[in-house]
Amino acid sequence: GGLKERKSCETAARMDEIQKIVFEIADRCQRRNVPVTDMLAAFVAKAVILENPARFQLDRALSPDDVEELVSLAIKRLSAEDDPALETLRMQVAFDSMYVQRQEALEKERAAAKRAYSLIEQSICALKLQSAKDVGGMSQMHRLFVAALLTKTGQSVQNEVYGKEVAAGLESVLPRANLHAFTALDYSDKRDRLVDLHHYVLGIRLFNKAIGKGGTGLIDKVSEASSGVSELQEAVRHQYHRAVSEVDSYSKVIGFAIDNPDDPLAQSVPVRRLQDELTNRRQYLAFLESFQSEVAKSVDQVSGLISEYDGEIEELTDLVGRKSAVPKEKVYPLFEGLARKWTEADEVAKHVDALVNILTELQAFEVPTYTLQLTAAMYDATRKTAAAVEEQKRSEVAASGGVDATGGDPSEGKMVQGEQLVAALQPESDEPVHVFRAQNPEIGSIKVQLSGYCPVTITHRQGLLLPGDPSNGNVLYKGKLYGFVSMEALLQFLKEPSKFLDGVLVAARQAPELINLLDLELFFPHNILRNLVSGLNSQDNSGIPQTTDADCQTPTHMVERFIDPKYDWNEWSLRRKALQLANLHSKQTHSSQTAQSHFRRETETQVYLPKAGVVQTATDRGTRPVKQLTFIRGLRGHPDQDMTVVKAEVNIQ
Repeated sequence: GGLKERKSCETAARMDEIQKIVFEIADRCQRRNVPVTDMLAAFVAKAVILENPARFQLDRALSPDDVEELVSLAIKRLSAEDDPALETLRMQVAFDSMYVQRQEALEKERAAAKRAYSLIEQSICALKLQSAKDVGGMSQMHRLFVAALLTKTGQSVQNEVYGKEVAAGLESVLPRANLHAFTALDYSDKRDRLVDLHHYVLGIRLFNKAIGKGGTGLIDKVSEASSGVSELQEAVRHQYHRAVSEVDSYSKVIGFAIDNPDDPLAQSVPVRRLQDELTNRRQYLAFLESFQSEVAKSVDQVSGLISEYDGEIEELTDLVGRKSAVPKEKVYPLFEGLARKWTEADEVAKHVDALVNILTELQAFEVPTYTLQLTAAMYDATRKTAAAVEEQKRSEVAASGGVDATGGDPSEGKMVQGEQLVAALQPESDEPVHVFRAQNPEIGSIKVQLSGYCPVTITHRQGLLLPGDPSNGNVLYKGKLYGFVSMEALLQFLKEPSKFLDGVLVAARQAPELINLLDLELFFPHNILRNLVSGLNSQDNSGIPQTTDADCQTPTHMVERFIDPKYDWNEWSLRRKALQLANLHSKQTHSSQTAQSHFRRETETQVYLPKAGVVQTATDRGTRPVKQLTFIRGLRGHPDQDMTVVKAEVNIQ
């Protein structure tokens, strides 16, 4: 326990020291009029540590000289001008920080709305009516209901028009006469009932708005979400096509310069600088691709909402028509469906608005601030020369009988199936295998590592990013999939996979902007931008770490089957149990069974109830039998007279 506490204190001290270094870097850059955020300063500082692992070791305390050198190197890196690599870092930091800020803003907005509704909800659940005729209490509860429903919808409680419309819908769902019955419910039942009321009343208002008879102040969230998604999709598509064109231009020029080192035009191409510019453009393109995937999900979601929402409106219109009253069992589910679709569309609209703001921030990097070394004249000259070289190669191939000696045959890769493929899917497997998605459905859902870029090209060309060609297939190594720009590169990787994967890590240390672009968070967990954002947000503007009281709870037994239900660690509880057991020796056990006893057995008996049967005849009359009467004569008169019994029959008929 003491060792863990000491390590925790040392880690906290190191993190505090790193935070001070970050704020020192940001402060010095501000004095030099270099715009730097705390997050960018933190990322560059950790990048400098990565580039110099022998000089800066975080497992020990940094000396004042080490801190000063680290700060100086970071400031030098941040103050560089006309640097595509620094521009890429700025883009990554801006995108991720904006993403986190928008996410936090949405969460705060939801929390504020939930807090405002919870206050009214608690007042409603705590209010009690004295009787069914408590008019004052009913009026107060009715006002609270209206306020709760308006707050849930996001409308102003002070607006009388909104209040009257909600009150009318509420009266049709829950009349005031039934409010007393509402107060008799449990707290949880009241909350559930409030949610149902919100859905029903909102659904009524939405239907009235659709037919032009109400819904004052309600925004058509479904249409708003649809238009917002369409505009965002168009904006992203326009920028995406332009970025693809730029990346293609850079790739062709760099590829020509690498493939033709003896060509005079290729020798004049600044390959290293163009690689940095290409990395910048690929990062911009990667962000746009992430936008496209987000927008595609929103488009599908909105399309489904529109069809379902319009279908429920049409069904309600057919059901209600001109009728003054309809069964609630039929219309209430439709009203609830309308409300849920509207709420879902509202969430989509907020998400799209956040994406629009992030895209606006990203557009600042659409035109780089550094000087472009790839000019239109260089691209045209390279394209013409490359076309001439390609035509010459085709002529040579045709002259040699149609055999291309430079190309690789896809059949050279060893394709596997069955048990060998299953073994290659395991993380502990050390044998790389050549696979094709079309022929190996087992790998269909596996994501290509390194964002799809070729690890051989990254290693051999000092971080050059070229996407893999799916026609060459992929290599499955330790359960992960890799793509390659050519069959030659694929075959090289099959021979020495560890060499090229280590080369990718070396390239990422030399160019930290590749860490996030290649998704290397497993190897560089401390250099992931969103982790840095969440870490820096826990600090205030003064640079002093905020503290909080926290605790953790661990299970008594890690394995469920070893749990002892009679285990008790409290000393006073054990003493109380001991006294109870000691007192049992002088006590007699008595028990009684009551209606509330947990020992009461629930039994059922089956009886045959008497039949209530009658006979119906055509004649409504009965029978009158002869009535026999018995009298005693001689009870009165002279005492000496005899008593005799007289029997008589009376025929009433």
